[in-house]
Amino acid sequence: MAILGFAANSTAQVQQTISFSFTVYDQTDTGVRVLRLGNKDVMESLAGTNVPGGHLWLVMPIKPGVDRNGAIGAFLRVRDAHGNVIAQTTTHSFNIYQNTASLTGNRTYAWNGFSLSFGGLGAELYGTAIWSKSFRSPGGLGTFHSSVSGYCALGGITEGQRPCSGSISGGAPGTAH
Repeated sequence: MAILGFAANSTAQVQQTISFSFTVYDQTDTGVRVLRLGNKDVMESLAGTNVPGGHLWLVMPIKPGVDRNGAIGAFLRVRDAHGNVIAQTTTHSFNIYQNTASLTGNRTYAWNGFSLSFGGLGAELYGTAIWSKSFRSPGGLGTFHSSVSGYCALGGITEGQRPCSGSISGGAPGTAH
């Protein structure tokens, strides 16, 4: 899987930390069970195991553009505590879609879709994101925060897609290595 992600994204890239925080509202026979998901859960779904001391990275082209579907060509990468790549998605199993945006100076106000589909985790989440790019940034779209909602499915935990809300944010981009 790591080779496919790199091959699909072989242009110059930046990486930045990414943080996921979701609440899934799972219907049960007796009511609604609230499930909380974060980076640890996303990394475990992607890597197929717990990654002690691991870090989750968002990787994208230095000069991201949108393709005909609105995708910016982003993918996720999990590194262990020593910096080794443990797993990464392709742009087909994770991506950010930006079908409309307003730009001013170093800010982008965008309607973003975040699509995740790997290791039993499936989610389609949407929201307005504010991206702020530093003039010292090596590329990418900059730091961001987006309050999102949509649906999540957790293999073996939820029965199909369930309502989901939360936030996704990213730190300052640096050169990918």
